[in-house]
Amino acid sequence: MIKNNLLFAALLFFMLGFSETAKCQLFFPEDMINVKGQIVDEASKEAIGYVQVLIMRIRGGTMTDATGKFSIQADPTDTITFKSLNYKDKRVPVSEIVQNENGTAIITLSSARILLNPVEVQGSGPKVNMHGIPVGKSVNVPVELRSDYFASKPRTLTALTNPLSYLSYHLSKDEKEKRTALNAIHTEKDWQILSLVYNKEIIQKISGYTGDALEDFMLYCNAFNALPVNANTYDVEKRIRELLVEYVAKQTKDKSSK
Repeated sequence: MIKNNLLFAALLFFMLGFSETAKCQLFFPEDMINVKGQIVDEASKEAIGYVQVLIMRIRGGTMTDATGKFSIQADPTDTITFKSLNYKDKRVPVSEIVQNENGTAIITLSSARILLNPVEVQGSGPKVNMHGIPVGKSVNVPVELRSDYFASKPRTLTALTNPLSYLSYHLSKDEKEKRTALNAIHTEKDWQILSLVYNKEIIQKISGYTGDALEDFMLYCNAFNALPVNANTYDVEKRIRELLVEYVAKQTKDKSSK
């Protein structure tokens, strides 16, 4: 019984080995053929140079020349793979390539194109100066009011390094008129900002004055309020109440002295 089992196992092993051997294909040097071809673009029909020509069975191959031509030794049962940048890989059996009667087959590769969604790019930085010239800072001062000598008030040390410009800046009539005009513009802007929280209606509401009495108190407030441009409503009302106390005391004192 044991001998029969051993005999059966040996026979089964032999049959399996024979089956696997039958599936393997043997390649012989004398069966190799020279495969020639040229790789061209499928759309433009122009030659594609330096394409990889690979036979995966031997894990090797060659590369086309600048005109897209190649020559390689392969078995008739091989399949050649063609790879190139920007093109889709292509696998072609050797049997199809050697069917060409002229001896040089034409293999086409299609370009690998990827459709991308549109991208919108927005920049907020300064433009690049392509001329290499430094870009100065923007100035809010009108051109006609800019100084002919300095962008801002010169320091005392400038009198030693550039005395003529320093004296012209301080003594020139035109320069003085420009500075006076600029101060007036700045004062007007400051007043526009402050008037949002400091105005006649607020003074009347706090003081209760009307008519000429309101006008007189408002003049007093304008002369002594000393409010900053960025003063808020609380600061303004507090200061008006302080001025009202001073104004009433001054009025009482003036009446008693008469």
